[in-house]
Amino acid sequence: MDKVMKTKIQEDLKRFIGRKDYYTNAGRAWKRGYLLYGPPGTGKTSMIAAIANFLDFDIYDLELTGVYSNSSLMNLLINTSSKSVIVVEDIDCSLDLSNQKKKKKKKKKKVEPGRKRSNSGVSLSGVLNFVDGLWSCCAGERLIIFTTNHKEKLDPALLRAGRMNKHIQLSYCGIDAFKMLAKNYFEKVLPFVKITPADIAEIFMSSDGNAEMALVNVVEEIERSLKKAGDSEVVAEVEASDDDETGEDDSYGNES
Repeated sequence: MDKVMKTKIQEDLKRFIGRKDYYTNAGRAWKRGYLLYGPPGTGKTSMIAAIANFLDFDIYDLELTGVYSNSSLMNLLINTSSKSVIVVEDIDCSLDLSNQKKKKKKKKKKVEPGRKRSNSGVSLSGVLNFVDGLWSCCAGERLIIFTTNHKEKLDPALLRAGRMNKHIQLSYCGIDAFKMLAKNYFEKVLPFVKITPADIAEIFMSSDGNAEMALVNVVEEIERSLKKAGDSEVVAEVEASDDDETGEDDSYGNES
C-alpha cells in the first residue's frame, strides 16, 4: 500500500464532496471521473469498494454490453441517485471506444479469458456525453469510475482532463503492499509461533537468492512452529479468520 498515494486520493475525494457551491456557481455537473488501470488482479475492484466505503456512496455497476442505445444509457443515468459511484469495468471490452471501424480486416478481436465481447449499441459519443455530465445534471455528487487492463486501447478523447480527472495505475505488488498483506495475514499467527528474526534471516540466506524458495521456506517454518505449539484451537482460529477474509482492502496505486 502506497500511503502517500492513499492520502492524496482521500484528500481529492474530500475536496470533491466539499465543493457543492463551486459546481453550482460554475454551472457544472457535480461529478468527478477516475480511471483505474493495470494488469488483472491488481485490486481495481477492491479499490472501488474502498472508495465507496470511504465516501459512504452507493455503487451502480453498469454493464454496457447489456445497454443497446445511447438513450437507454441516458435512462439508466437518470435513475441513479445522488451520492453514488457509477462503475464501468473493463471499459475497453464494453464497446468500441477507439471509434475506428476497420472495413478491410474483419477478423474478430481476441478477448481475454473471463472478459465479455462487446455487443453494446452505445457509441463513443454517447459515453463522452455521459462523462461530460450532459445527462447527469439532474442530481449531484457522482463519481464515475472506469477500469481497464489496457489504457492504451482507450480513445484519447475519453482520457482528457475534465472527463477522467485522475488516472490511477494499479500495478504489481511492491514491497510496501507486500509488507501490509503479510502483516494482515500473519499478525494473528505470529504471537503463537516461536521464530526469531535470526531464523528468518537464515532462511533467506540459505535460499541462494531464490525469492520463491525463500517465501515457501518461511511459510513452512511458521507451519512447523504452529504444530510444535500443539494448539489446535489456535490453528482453527487462524483458518477461520482466513475464511472470513473478503480481500477488499483499501490499497491504492500510482496516480498519473
